[in-house]
Amino acid sequence: MTTKARVELGVMEIKALVRRSAHSFQVRVFLALALVIFVFIPGTGYIGYLQAYKVVEGQMQQYTTGTADQIARRIRSFLAQHTYNVRLIKSLLENKLVEARNEGKLLHYFSMFRRDHPEFVNIYYGDVHGSFSMVPPQIPEVHKVFDPRIRPWYRGAVATGDLHWTKVYLFASTQKPGITVSVPIYTDEGDLKGVCGIDIDLSAFSRFLDSIEIGKEGFAYIFEKKQGHVIAHPGLVQLPWNEGHIDLLRHCRETLEREERSFGLLSFGGKEYFTAYADYPGRDWTVGVTLPFSEYFATIQFIKKSTATLVIIAILLSSFLSYLLTRTIIRPLHKLQQGIDRISSGDLQYKVEIHDPDIVGDLANSFNGMATSLRRSLTELKETYAELAEKEKLAAVGEMTAGIAHEIKNPLGVIQGSAQVMLDRERPWQMRERAARFIIDEVERLDETLKAFLLFARPASPSFTETHMVRLLEETLSATQQRYEDQGYQFICTYDEDVPPIEADAYQIRQAFWNIYLNALQAMPDGGIVTISVHVEREQQIPEKADGGSAGDPLAIPCQWLALSISDNGCGIPREKMDKIMDPFVSLRDDGIGLGLSIVAQIVKIHQGRIKVTSTEGEGTNFTLYFPCILKENTIADQCADS
Repeated sequence: MTTKARVELGVMEIKALVRRSAHSFQVRVFLALALVIFVFIPGTGYIGYLQAYKVVEGQMQQYTTGTADQIARRIRSFLAQHTYNVRLIKSLLENKLVEARNEGKLLHYFSMFRRDHPEFVNIYYGDVHGSFSMVPPQIPEVHKVFDPRIRPWYRGAVATGDLHWTKVYLFASTQKPGITVSVPIYTDEGDLKGVCGIDIDLSAFSRFLDSIEIGKEGFAYIFEKKQGHVIAHPGLVQLPWNEGHIDLLRHCRETLEREERSFGLLSFGGKEYFTAYADYPGRDWTVGVTLPFSEYFATIQFIKKSTATLVIIAILLSSFLSYLLTRTIIRPLHKLQQGIDRISSGDLQYKVEIHDPDIVGDLANSFNGMATSLRRSLTELKETYAELAEKEKLAAVGEMTAGIAHEIKNPLGVIQGSAQVMLDRERPWQMRERAARFIIDEVERLDETLKAFLLFARPASPSFTETHMVRLLEETLSATQQRYEDQGYQFICTYDEDVPPIEADAYQIRQAFWNIYLNALQAMPDGGIVTISVHVEREQQIPEKADGGSAGDPLAIPCQWLALSISDNGCGIPREKMDKIMDPFVSLRDDGIGLGLSIVAQIVKIHQGRIKVTSTEGEGTNFTLYFPCILKENTIADQCADS
């Protein structure tokens, strides 16, 4: 076999396996369970994990955004205290509880006020004439050149006529960033007397933000919208100073501003951070909250581990349930299938042992009941078959008796005439000697007829053994083939590889083959071609009733048959005699007895086989004998399934 042929054969076997698997209940159950265990459960777990991830992410967004809004409200509350303080000073000055013209008392009051509020960097007052008083006091040179009326805090308060907050700027006294809240002071007549202002150090905002706990590592901060300068940040009051905090805040602000978002998960320095912004109403400030992803990641890891644990538990539980399903359904069904195969092979004594008190057990009991019913029906059918066979045999005996009477009558007439010639002494001696020879020939002919009849009427009991047909034919032909080849006959023998054995009586099989073999030679008196082949055929390829032969035992239904075919190119059999060639004493030759093919049919019938005869007059005849093969128990089901 070539490599290409082997590949094609392998592909065909794989396709056949796939086709069988596609119709296998066990494979379908396995695929359904595998789909549930390895696809549905992990997929459900993964979808649940994604949903939990989104939920936690949404919660983080709500948390950070809500925290930013809450901090903005707390900053407003924090600044409201300073608003109250500056309005308190305004009330004291306008109601003349503190006299602005008495600089000593004014500075003393400012000093006490600042002592109670350490976040106040400077407290000062400037009047409409350019006079300026400040706590803590500055050097005299500063007061000489300093004109409060041109300062932003003074002009802003005068312009608004009410409370005014400046932008962030560097204080001249400390050179530190801060903001100033100022308010105009009016006379009783409503004329402007001056402006009072309080400088607030931004570190107060930073300390305030540092006091707010946002997770374990989160922090809040404030920056300007336009310039992006950080106004307040917990890191500004923490030592040592970490420059990376400002870079992180700047990166977060630029990224979210570019993407026009107020919340996002951003990467910086190899780490990820959640950041949310909230506008501070009334000012160009933005309150930000940044929370490291690591805190959120711990929750995600917990969800992931919990999901993985649940998936593993679900897989183990499903596997255990699959095992139970296999034990309670698949295995009993497999036993039931084995029982069906055994019953199909003819073993009606087999019982399926399933004791499960469920539908499978009921099915097994019903199956065993069916087997018992089949066994009872088989016994009755065999008895009926035996009766029919006996009647058929009696009818055949009657027919053979008539045939024997016909076969004996003519020889007896010859013997009687020859005996009369021998008793007539007046006849010549040569005539009387020839008459004696006739008597001897006819007696030998009668003896041969009676032997054939006895062989047909009372065939020897067969001795069944495992018989290899090819070996039997080779032994039979080896002794005669050369002699017939010298007489002008040709023999073509074709045997399949791996021909299975049959249960047979080797002597009877050889006799059946020999009878057909001699008929083929006698059909070609001038020589010809005899073709002998042995091959295996499936059940559906065998005719239910052979032409001119026996249908065999109807109770034996094997799945494989060994076919022995013998063909010749002789004179053939006339169509009108095809239905009678197996009948006793029917011969196509004048010197034939007519029991050869009857004996063949009887032998085939004993072996539960079948005969198929095809013939074309003037072209030749083909006899095919079918015998049931011996199949191993574990291959019976496969062979029957293929058939």
